[in-house]
Amino acid sequence: MPQNIAIIGAGIIGLSTACKIQEDIPGCQVTIFYDECSPNTTGDISAGLVCPYLCGDDEEDQAIYVQQTLRHLRVLYNRQDAFEIGISKMSGFIIGGDTIKPNAFKEFPNFRTASEAECHCFLRDSKERPVYTLTTWICECTRYLPWLTKNIELKGGKFIKKHISSFEDLSDFGIIINCAGIGAKFLTSDKELYPVRGQVCAVEAPWIKHFYLFGKNYIIPRLTDVLVGGTNQYDNYNLEVDKEDSDKIWIKCCEFEPSLRYSKIKSQHVGLRPKRTSIRVELEQQKLSNRTVTILHNYGHGGAGVTMHWGCAIKASQLLQQHLNFLPKL
Repeated sequence: MPQNIAIIGAGIIGLSTACKIQEDIPGCQVTIFYDECSPNTTGDISAGLVCPYLCGDDEEDQAIYVQQTLRHLRVLYNRQDAFEIGISKMSGFIIGGDTIKPNAFKEFPNFRTASEAECHCFLRDSKERPVYTLTTWICECTRYLPWLTKNIELKGGKFIKKHISSFEDLSDFGIIINCAGIGAKFLTSDKELYPVRGQVCAVEAPWIKHFYLFGKNYIIPRLTDVLVGGTNQYDNYNLEVDKEDSDKIWIKCCEFEPSLRYSKIKSQHVGLRPKRTSIRVELEQQKLSNRTVTILHNYGHGGAGVTMHWGCAIKASQLLQQHLNFLPKL
C-alpha cells in the first residue's frame, strides 16, 4: 500500500531525508511543508564545511553519520556536474583544537597533527597549539538544496509553503517526519533542544585557498566566495545582523588573515543552529485526531547538519522501513 508521508522542513535534513526515503520506499508519496526554503535556510547561511562542530555527546552514532555522509559526498564529487551540485574538496587547519576528539575525524583523508613548517605559514601565536590539518568537502547548500529539491520533484514529491504549529495540522497523514530544526522545540516541547546563534559574513577573497578554524572564528572558502565568522551564542533567537558582532568577527579574522582587509564584503547573515545533547533520530506513535500516527524525528544536529545529513537520512529511512516491515529489526 502506498505510504502518504509528510515532512516538516525543507532544509538539508528535510530534503536529504525525503530523497533517501524516496529511494528506499517504492511508491511512497512525499509532501514537504516548510516555512523557508533555499536560499533562506540555516544550511544556506553556513559555509557547508563538512566537519563535526557544535554537535551532541552521542559520539558513536555521530561517527557513523559522518562516515556515511563522507562516502555520499565522495560519490557526488566524482560526477561531472559536481560544481552545479555544490560539492568541492577542501583542505585546511584547525588551530587551537585542544578539544578535538580524533575518533570523530578518523574517516577524513589526511587528518593529522600539522607540521611545524605548515604552521609557520600562518600561525603567529605559538600559544594557539595544537594544530590539526585535514582534507574534507564543501557542500554548498545554495546549490545542493535546489539540486535535492529537483530530484525530489522528479520522483513525484510535493512542496507546500505552510507553517506547521502542531503535529495535529498534519493528522491526515499516516507518517510525519519532523525535520524542523530549531522549530522542533515548539513542536515537541523538547527541553534538550536550544538555538546557538551564528553570524557570518561572505566576502570576495579568491586568493584564500584553505579553511582555518580558530577558537570561535573561522575563514572558509566556498565555490565563489569566502565565509568569515562567527558567533556561538547559546539560547539566542535574534535573527538580525548585529553590528557589534560584525565588528568583532571582522577584527578577529583580519588579525588572523590580514589580507582579508582587501576583500569586498558581499553579505551578512544570521542562522540558528539546533543544538541538542544528542541528535534525535527515532520513531514514536502519537494520537492525533483520534487516530494513531507514526512520527519520525530527525533533528538536533547543532552546527553539523551538513556534516551528518546523509548518515542521518540513512538512519531515518532504515527506521521507517523497519516500521513498515521492509527491513528486519536491527
